[in-house]
Order: sequence, then structure tokens, then C-alpha cells
Amino acid sequence: MITFGLSYGWLAARRRVREMVLPIVTTATGAFLVVIVFGMSAGIQAQSAALGHAAEIGRAVILIAITVLLVGVVEVAVATTRTISHRTRELGVLGATGVPRGSVIAALLVEPAVAAVLGALGGVVLAVITAVVMGALGLVTTGVSLAGIGFGAAIAVAVSIIAALLTSVVPTWNAASRPPIRSLSTGG
Repeated sequence: MITFGLSYGWLAARRRVREMVLPIVTTATGAFLVVIVFGMSAGIQAQSAALGHAAEIGRAVILIAITVLLVGVVEVAVATTRTISHRTRELGVLGATGVPRGSVIAALLVEPAVAAVLGALGGVVLAVITAVVMGALGLVTTGVSLAGIGFGAAIAVAVSIIAALLTSVVPTWNAASRPPIRSLSTGG
């Protein structure tokens, strides 16, 4: 039954692409920053060593990059909550027709997952292109590490997906747990 929920969620996400633009862009911005920071981390550490306190500066830069990524993920959660409030009657109909809670939850979690994946992958692609161009033009005197870019890309994608799903579970669970009559009578 979960596969039906995922299929239904995919169709709904495709239908609601316009509502996902802001969460995708915000997540892409965070992913872009994470990849650039990790790609340039060797240079950042070398420059911060000259200033002193290299370890603290390096940790602060990484913390800032991940914080920006998490802000994007919070936007995904806000969009999920907004989506659920607009789909109240639809959720009531699904519950009234006997669709199991697990399938409804799976359907509702597709949209934040898609937004997180698209945003993270978009940010990674833009960061890789930017890093390669900046390195080729000599704009980054300390160089760009391909290993750092790969590590940053993996972190950006993983953190985006995990955090988007974790922040979306509670509103999704609450919406799927409402009695169908309550969802149908309140509208949306």
C-alpha cells in the first residue's frame, strides 16, 4: 500500500511544482555554500593558519555553511506544513475512503523529499561549475580540492534529505492522524 501512497505523492508533487520553487532555491543556496566551503577548505585552513586559530576558523566556516543549508531545509518543512493545510479536504477524502495512514504519510513526504533532492542537487551542480571555473581562471589562489567538493556534495545531499524528512514527519503525521470528518468539515 505504501507504493500507492508514493505514486500518489509523486503525482501531487508534479502538480505542485510551483509551490516547491522557494524551498528548492533555498536548499540549493545552502548546498552551494556547503560544497564551495568544503571544496575550498584546504585554502581556507591555510589562510586561517596565517591569521592564527586555524582550527576554530575552519570549524566556524563549516558551521556557517551547514547552518545555511539547514535554513533551506526548514523552508522545505514550512512548505510541507503549508501544503498540508491547503490539502485538508483531500486528506479527509483519502481517510474516508479507507486509505491507510502509512500511505497518506508516504504521499505527503514525497514533496519535501523531492524539494530537498532537487535543491541539493541543483546547488551541488552550480557549486561544482563555479569551483571549476574559478579554479581555471585562477580566481582561487589556494585552489579547489576535488575531494573536498565530493565530500561537500555528499554532505549537502544527505543532510538536505534527512533533515527535510525529519522536519516534515510531525506535521505529516498529525495531518494523517486527523479524523476524516474533521478534515472534511474544516475544509482547506
